[in-house]
Amino acid sequence: MAKTVVKLKTKPATGIENCRVVEIGISKMAECLKPGPCTCSYAVPFGYCFLCKHPQLGKIIANTKKARAVAIQ
Repeated sequence: MAKTVVKLKTKPATGIENCRVVEIGISKMAECLKPGPCTCSYAVPFGYCFLCKHPQLGKIIANTKKARAVAIQ
């Protein structure tokens, strides 16, 4: 019997490369900047926005600041 090899497409380890947030002054929470209804499992609906409670929120905030710095240049 021949052995079947299955190649899986791997996703990025973190999956947060395209996430953008704004700090709101509450620890471990930030406002998600993705447009439209948010389908992320870490998004919490709050009024007219979604709050992010991702475990790697610090990295997402750093990515957002880095992306804004590049956009300004």
